[in-house]
Amino acid sequence: MSGPASWQAAREHVLLFSRRLLAERLVYFTAGNISMRIPDDPDLVAVTPASTPYDTMRPEDVVIVRTDGRVVDGMLRPTSELPLHTLTYVRRPDVGGIVHTHSAAAMAVAAMGIGIPPILHGLVSACGGGIVTAPYARGGTAELAELTAGALRDRSACLLRNHGVLAIGPTVDHAYNAASVVEGAADAYLRAFAFRPVPQIAPAEVERIRREQWAPAWSGRRAGPTHGG
Repeated sequence: MSGPASWQAAREHVLLFSRRLLAERLVYFTAGNISMRIPDDPDLVAVTPASTPYDTMRPEDVVIVRTDGRVVDGMLRPTSELPLHTLTYVRRPDVGGIVHTHSAAAMAVAAMGIGIPPILHGLVSACGGGIVTAPYARGGTAELAELTAGALRDRSACLLRNHGVLAIGPTVDHAYNAASVVEGAADAYLRAFAFRPVPQIAPAEVERIRREQWAPAWSGRRAGPTHGG
């Protein structure tokens, strides 16, 4: 494995969360993808390779690319969703990690073209509020990345119509946390939806949770993810 120690550390971190994706059933087989900025070079990104099973993936399989999409180091091709990652990093200098999942409940909500309202405290603390579904675009295109811009405004995650979840964070840890919470919230929402209407958290309380628990991560005042014990 070539490159400086920071590349190796980033590769190992991406692999760690890639294995967690599979363990938590946030993806199936080779679906989804993860990336993170290289801390000492914000124009470089470590990203999962295309069509590579997570359970057999090695650190050296993780590809180092520039935010313009050029491969810097790695023997495998980067994920086919590379534009979704690189264009998001270019558009959002505050983003340090991206997680794209194909989890069952979230895909069901995305297929229906609806969002997830702020029904759970954990959803607001991890993602900043309710979740919006971005319009449909073909996977692997720049259009898909561009259509997420509005859906991710003041949020850490959005749904991709007929597709899955896109989660972002100041670190990949925060992005992974958001993706995981979205799946749990989507599952809860679908179960509760049968007993409509689903009660939502009051707007004033949503703003308080955003201010006290979600926003500090983006301002650098909180190091770890905000959801859970």
